[in-house]
Amino acid sequence: MVTFNHPVEVKQFGLFRDEFNNSQRLHKSLWPFELQESNPELWDEEELEFLYTDFETIEGADFTTDIDLNNSKRFAKRYYTKLISLHFANIADVTNPNFVKDVEVWFKPKSQSNQEWTVYSKFTVKVNISRITKHPELLLSYEGDTRVLNKPILEVDAESTLFKWVIHNGIRYQYETLDFETKADIDNIYPVLNNPLRSALELETSFKRVQNKYKNYHDHIKHFFDNYINTEEFKQVIPLRDEDFIAVKDIRVKQTSNGSNSLTFGKKSGVQGIGISPYNGILNNGPYLPSPFSHINIFFICHEADTNTANKLYSYFKEGLGNGAYKFPSLATLLKTPLNISKNDQIKFKDINNPIPEIRSQLSEKTFDNNKRYIAIYVTPITKEEKDPEKKEYYYRVKEELLKYGVTSQVVETETVNDSGFKFSLPNIAIAILAKLQGVPWRLDRSMYNELVVGVGAFKPVNSKHRYIGSAFCFSNNGLFQGFECYTDNDTYKLAGSISKAVKMYANNHSGVKRLVIHFYKQMSREEYEPIERELNNLGLDIPIVIITINKTESSDIVAFDKNYDGLIPISGTYINVGFNQFLLNNNTRYTGTPSDKIDSYSFPVKLTIRSTDKTIMEDAKTINNLVDQVYQFSRMYWKSVKQQNLPVTIKYPEMVAEIFPHFEGEVIPSFGKDNLWFL
Repeated sequence: MVTFNHPVEVKQFGLFRDEFNNSQRLHKSLWPFELQESNPELWDEEELEFLYTDFETIEGADFTTDIDLNNSKRFAKRYYTKLISLHFANIADVTNPNFVKDVEVWFKPKSQSNQEWTVYSKFTVKVNISRITKHPELLLSYEGDTRVLNKPILEVDAESTLFKWVIHNGIRYQYETLDFETKADIDNIYPVLNNPLRSALELETSFKRVQNKYKNYHDHIKHFFDNYINTEEFKQVIPLRDEDFIAVKDIRVKQTSNGSNSLTFGKKSGVQGIGISPYNGILNNGPYLPSPFSHINIFFICHEADTNTANKLYSYFKEGLGNGAYKFPSLATLLKTPLNISKNDQIKFKDINNPIPEIRSQLSEKTFDNNKRYIAIYVTPITKEEKDPEKKEYYYRVKEELLKYGVTSQVVETETVNDSGFKFSLPNIAIAILAKLQGVPWRLDRSMYNELVVGVGAFKPVNSKHRYIGSAFCFSNNGLFQGFECYTDNDTYKLAGSISKAVKMYANNHSGVKRLVIHFYKQMSREEYEPIERELNNLGLDIPIVIITINKTESSDIVAFDKNYDGLIPISGTYINVGFNQFLLNNNTRYTGTPSDKIDSYSFPVKLTIRSTDKTIMEDAKTINNLVDQVYQFSRMYWKSVKQQNLPVTIKYPEMVAEIFPHFEGEVIPSFGKDNLWFL
């Protein structure tokens, strides 16, 4: 982020009742305050919802107003966005066609490594007025790279429905909104490559893996700033105040509570294991709590050709794998739970192209004892890179069939089992199995507290009209979730009903419900919020609702850098107030701030927006710290991997359910799957 000065603080603008060429439509919410002072009667005209301006023309205007750009911030943002867009129109290789949204510009590197497409680096310039500082600000972000096919759309052998964005004469358009004049020049319209189009054309796109995303991001932003922003030409339009990014003031920087990184594992020689590494903790001390089930049966499902691989996995589970410090013990030893692992009790199928009928038939012939808990290990030859959507579908369908019988499952790829580094995958498989058996691999090293937390995540399948919403409920900070549900994104009443049911259950078991906390995957709309409020009123509960919007900030948003550290990534648990009740939470594996820190991944921060029906909550720094701490803690409770995650499970778990749910027949989660972590 960089700051700039207003070229002039008060400027005269013309506003028109009717639209005209190159004008922008301004909703009432964007009208300048000065207009309200000089023409208050306009707000009484019910049919007058919009005014128009091109920020230049004054002659013939219905209203001419001197506008203080410090005061009318939303109007000023639109004005500066247009100035910046016009500046880049003849500089960037690709720009946006309008000046309403943030400025997005694309630049192509001098060298291109592929003949089929052209790679562009994307950047966004967002205008803020006194968000973090007392001055106008430019938020610069690197949006990653995108590919544009070198063939015009007429020469691309694919369904036209796969064209989402196209490029024409250096301007980016939505394909479905192209005007007749642009369509007439169809030989010069090129499609932007997206995943569905890439799959249809069977194009292999390799992506360079970057170990330190922070440095890569910083280098791109710095290059963009040095070459396109901090220039005399740009400063003629937008007068920069400084020649570097702004430094964050100490008063805005906070830290999550002491010990929020610490995890509690099982006991070894009577001593409770405590540490920050899930991998070391689970191997050295075992799980915090074993599965509550006394009798656990594990059986295998595999293709006939993979029998040897299934037997190999059986031996690893029974005897362990590896030697010395990196030895993986037997599954029963690690999980501290007796396991009945049957080598002979296998479901084998012949048809690799459609295993469902055979698996379904053999499941119907099995006898399941209600006094036992079952988990199936599905050894599949289908990898994550499988392109055939029908084959990928079997992953979900096998899980669904097993859930119908009250059986949870763990999918293991044949290729993974036969890999030389499989011993490093075994801890991930083990903790996922334990979690599915309702054990607790680890918990937070802090006092237990009870509070109802609702997590809502989402996933939109490729080529689907609907986004699917998953929800989950947690009643304490032990990481145990239940009440998994899923709906389409327009089914707000079902979501409200499930939340109401959870609140009622919580209220029946805990006296004095103090508040409801909802972790939501996006900004919650009034349409989504009102049914929840009504349900609480129907229960007679007058409690505050806290809504924490949690979303990634890897692109098009704020990223903070630690200039005192070569890797640039801030210490984990650092959070920064970035204005408007928003916070950047750094959630990574740089724990101590010392050079000896081993950083597994350079995760970008998550952006939190906190809102509440109780305004006193927003004014209490201690409560805000507690809420941020809560998000941070829930990211530690991810039991699919021993690697640290930057998103809390309150968002991640429902998102995983929402990803699988559309593949189930009838889009119904079997009742057995609503209170356990079968989806890990």
